[in-house]
Amino acid sequence: MSRIKRSSTGKAVPRTATRTAAAPTAPPTAAVAPAPTAPGPAAPPSAPVRDRPLPHAPPQPPTRIRITGTNPWSVTVMSSLFLGGLGVCVLGAMLGTSVILGIVAPGAWPTPSDTLFVATGVVTLEVVLGTVMACLCSFMYNYTARFSGGVEVAVTDDLGDATPAAQALRVMTRLRARMRSADVTVRRPDGE
Repeated sequence: MSRIKRSSTGKAVPRTATRTAAAPTAPPTAAVAPAPTAPGPAAPPSAPVRDRPLPHAPPQPPTRIRITGTNPWSVTVMSSLFLGGLGVCVLGAMLGTSVILGIVAPGAWPTPSDTLFVATGVVTLEVVLGTVMACLCSFMYNYTARFSGGVEVAVTDDLGDATPAAQALRVMTRLRARMRSADVTVRRPDGE
């Protein structure tokens, strides 16, 4: 049989109690009550599996990856898709800007169709030239990687200490939050 005991944190902790069978010493009309058990020193409740700290694994050395070459066709396709998506965003922004300026200042800006025509020409030129440049850079990287061995990248999950700039930014953010919460006004030395 088990009883539920409440710990100091308010969580239910299962506790088992033993029942001993004794020979009846009283007359058969009297009921025998189980002997109360004295509470002993309570063992700390075992933590659920998810709350236990994970054992620390030894630090892994950083994984080093050497990029010794690129596939020019993949670079060409990816740059074309990226620049095409960027071009669509530019066309949408130009069309929206042209419509808004046509409403705010009529006649001061070319019509939306003229703006869209010019923007389409510029975006097409950007996509074509950007794709050709990316392909040429891929060929140049492959050529130079033959002699230099390529670029080596070290990948690690250890974040280490933050850079001084990041530490200074955290300190400045905390100070700003304190000043806002205290509603402190900063005055310049010249009295402004």
